[in-house]
Amino acid sequence: MPDMNGEPTHGPTDETGPEPGSQHHPGEGSLGGTDTAGHRLTAGLTIGSRVVVRYRLEEGSQAAATDFLGELVARDNDFLIVDTRTERVKLIRADVIAAKDVPPPASRPGRAHRRISADDLEKVMAKGWPAVDRGGLGDWVLRASGGFTGRANSVLVVGDPSLPLDPAIDFVESWYAERDRPPLFQVHGEPGFVAEDQPAVAALLARGYAVGGGNESWQRVLVMTGLSAAVPPLTEQSAPVIADAELKPDWLMTYGEQRSIVPGSTEAVLTGSDGQLFLSVRHPESNRIIALARLAIHPGWAGIFGLWVHPDHRRSGLGTTLVSAAAMVARENNMPAMYIQVSGDNTAGVSFWEDLGFTVHHEYTYLARPAS
Repeated sequence: MPDMNGEPTHGPTDETGPEPGSQHHPGEGSLGGTDTAGHRLTAGLTIGSRVVVRYRLEEGSQAAATDFLGELVARDNDFLIVDTRTERVKLIRADVIAAKDVPPPASRPGRAHRRISADDLEKVMAKGWPAVDRGGLGDWVLRASGGFTGRANSVLVVGDPSLPLDPAIDFVESWYAERDRPPLFQVHGEPGFVAEDQPAVAALLARGYAVGGGNESWQRVLVMTGLSAAVPPLTEQSAPVIADAELKPDWLMTYGEQRSIVPGSTEAVLTGSDGQLFLSVRHPESNRIIALARLAIHPGWAGIFGLWVHPDHRRSGLGTTLVSAAAMVARENNMPAMYIQVSGDNTAGVSFWEDLGFTVHHEYTYLARPAS
């Protein structure tokens, strides 16, 4: 299979359907039906993800089929638009023989959770905590979700914005002003990176933005990764863990007891990934939820969000039990790598994850204008 890593689209965008300017690759399929095997095979592909598509070629071609590997940028009833490393291709869905999402390519040597670049892992995590409203500026990802969490209401500064920095920042500020939200920028780097050394950060500081924006928990966030196989397994002594594919009212209510909720936006973010599970442990007598976590599911990766244990039940192993359950799901579903995010000043939290085999992959911070 050719190694054709997808290239991102450029210019200000919102998420839309197929775009012009692609190279058409004809096949034998008819555009008249939308219930072909090819349509069913491609229905579950994730827009914006790296995909591999096996495609039937015209009769008389040297081969019966060929593979396309790249970023799926659009899909409608008839076509897929895929950015490969060398070209943008337009594929007839009815002529697809096989298709699946695949993990980002390895950017460096190492084990499964270390090979991915910080940029690519940030893109994976953005899909694990998806914003309600998304836009694009080159490679930058603009996100708004009614104020629910910084990640879902910030610009993911990654790659090239396709504009010089000053007009790019102007565009971002206008985008957020239209949504009545303050602009917030998320920037990342290697562990211990100095944010001020990045050109985008320097441009923002010149406009009065501040690292952390006055919020201590935003100063330094660690992204830690580990192998699902390295997490200790559940034992006969482990508390029973419930895994729901749907967000249940009592899970959301318990989640809201320890986090700020924005009705509508919170539910949309929690349920917006291509796959997620809501894990919980209940009290054996009252049946109330006393520990919970959300597991985001990706090709090759699993992400843990919102791990929480009721104060009355901490230091009883429930946090480890939930992580062990999440790792078991990951192992059973071909997800060797896992990620979490924890504030850099949460020393107890960092130690907890280190004890489970997680190490710092990279870190990020936010820039905002301090509240007046």
